[in-house]
Amino acid sequence: SSGINAEYGYLKPNSEGVFKVGFKVPDVYGVYQFKVDYDRIGFTHLYSTTQVSVRPFHHTEYERFIPSAYPYYASAFSMLGGLFVFSFVFLYHRDAVPESKKTE
Repeated sequence: SSGINAEYGYLKPNSEGVFKVGFKVPDVYGVYQFKVDYDRIGFTHLYSTTQVSVRPFHHTEYERFIPSAYPYYASAFSMLGGLFVFSFVFLYHRDAVPESKKTE
């Protein structure tokens, strides 16, 4: 129990014959190193290291429109439409003139 968690995935080739695996990165920002050291009798020795930096997204790297926020977008536009309708009614509505003032 050294406090190290590892997650392994099954490697399967895609249509180009390239093997891929995905890793879930930790929620701690920093620089990580992925190592592959495969040494078996009768096979070629494979050794590969890749250094990856994990950092938060820059404010321009987020999605422009988030699908889960569509109800909020709809409510904002409906409020905007309601404001236009209210403004039009408020500006162009006339009260009915009573009969006694019409004759004067």
